[in-house]
Amino acid sequence: MDMGTKVERLKQNTKIVKKNKALKGLLNEMSALAFLSPFLVFFVIFYIWPVLKGGYMSFFSWGVAGMNKYVGLKNYIQIIMNKDFYTYLWHSFYFLLISAPIIIIVGLALALIINEKIVFRTTIRGIYFLPYVLSVSVVSFIWLRMFDSNSGLVNAILSKIGLTWKINWLTDPHFAWWAIDLTTVWWTVGFVMILFLAALQEIPRELYEASEIDGANSISKFLYITLPSLSGVIRVQIFFQIIAGLKIFGQPHIMTQGGPGDETNTIIRYIYMTGFKKDQFGMASAQSILFCIVMLIVAAIQYRFVNKKD
Repeated sequence: MDMGTKVERLKQNTKIVKKNKALKGLLNEMSALAFLSPFLVFFVIFYIWPVLKGGYMSFFSWGVAGMNKYVGLKNYIQIIMNKDFYTYLWHSFYFLLISAPIIIIVGLALALIINEKIVFRTTIRGIYFLPYVLSVSVVSFIWLRMFDSNSGLVNAILSKIGLTWKINWLTDPHFAWWAIDLTTVWWTVGFVMILFLAALQEIPRELYEASEIDGANSISKFLYITLPSLSGVIRVQIFFQIIAGLKIFGQPHIMTQGGPGDETNTIIRYIYMTGFKKDQFGMASAQSILFCIVMLIVAAIQYRFVNKKD
């Protein structure tokens, strides 16, 4: 067999190998797609399609009876020119600013406490985590009664410790947001605590033992071992709290109905009221699209400044 024939056969074998690799890769991709298909079907039906439908509706004057007429960008122009949209958007950001730091700090503090060898720590974990399994409506109704200015438990406890004046938690603009914030902290801090606790238990004990040999105190160990080891979980928590804070709806809707006045009316409740109370689904769809753009901008900023490699 001459050299030319050998080279030609080698090229053919190389092509066959490449085709086999490509076919194998395609089969792997198809297999992965088959496993993902149950999720993808629900994702397309319940997420992608509603978003596309909402974007389509935003260009129309759309009521409960259906589409009325095409209005183009009129809905978007009216929203941009309406100061209420910016007010309620700011309310959502305000809640985020006062709730997220408290939830993360309290969750971390509880995780640090429960991570120690204390009596009944498994029971304590369950007690703190239990509120998270409740729905937002149940939690809101519980704290609606707790914050009742006349017969609520919170004012009763405050009166027992010497506070003589009654606090109108849900009708006073100075306290309404803090009532909602305390409710949210009580409801969600258990989940944050569990995530931090899982991360704490992954930190090698050898690091703490070595630091003790070097004479490090508790504060030094926390600053130079614990916090750096939790940086990944902290970033995840920041992301979750930003999304959850901006999407707040149930607590102010049930506890204050957006009041007093419009002090606790959030952007999600504003969209809900526009669509289901004012029968302006086209306008509500446009508001949702604009809010979605805001969320994407926030996510991009967070990815740029928070999700950095250690």
